Amino acid sequence: MDDDSAPVVGITAALDEGGELTGLHAQVAVHFADVALCRSLERAGAVPVLLPVSESPRAVQRYLDMVDGVLLSGGDGYLRRRALAGELPADLALLAPRRFRFEAALLQGALARDLPVLGICRGHQTIASVVGGPCLVPIEPTAGRHHVEDPPLGRRAVHTIRIEPGSRLHALVGAGTIAVNSLHRQAVGQVAPPLIISARADDGVVEALESSAHRFVLGVQFHPELLEEDAVWTRLFEGFVAACRESRRR
Repeated sequence: MDDDSAPVVGITAALDEGGELTGLHAQVAVHFADVALCRSLERAGAVPVLLPVSESPRAVQRYLDMVDGVLLSGGDGYLRRRALAGELPADLALLAPRRFRFEAALLQGALARDLPVLGICRGHQTIASVVGGPCLVPIEPTAGRHHVEDPPLGRRAVHTIRIEPGSRLHALVGAGTIAVNSLHRQAVGQVAPPLIISARADDGVVEALESSAHRFVLGVQFHPELLEEDAVWTRLFEGFVAACRESRRR
């Protein structure tokens, strides 16, 4: 494939506001993203670019002009580690207000243009929250192995999910039951149309959702980019990039 045909995928960057000495860089605001996300997209044939958080409507529109698809990333674990368990907000708009406002505007613009969207972990929750309103629920730390930080972080599967037959996710990965990693302390409690639930864990926690009204809008609660040795998740990224390539042709 020549470089001109490779779709450009915008990855939303996490934002550390730098307001604490315990930040990534003490008292210095930084954007960041997991290298594994970029690597997974490149292997699937895309050109990844990072989209810094912006409160400018013009910037959001220009981002959407530039890209063929959007990947809503995770990456707020550092915020959660700073919070006491009893004070942890389930609402993304409270946890990281600037980032949520930016990603909500970006997602709404992508949906209006019918650009492919893939949400991972926090990104999956963002899709549910923006389309259906606040809908997140906390998870008990010991329940269902949904928050496992054993080293190497996220590199092994810790529980199974059941994928709905006939869903886009089922068509992409070709399996009904599959093992995933898990690094989350909260989950999507409900979805609103046009979203549908396409996978759950054995304990009922929502593990994937997708839109029935768009060409490709899919969210997963786990981190497939960290399970890069499993060809199943390679197919997920390849399917997303194929949808982005179609956007580029259009």
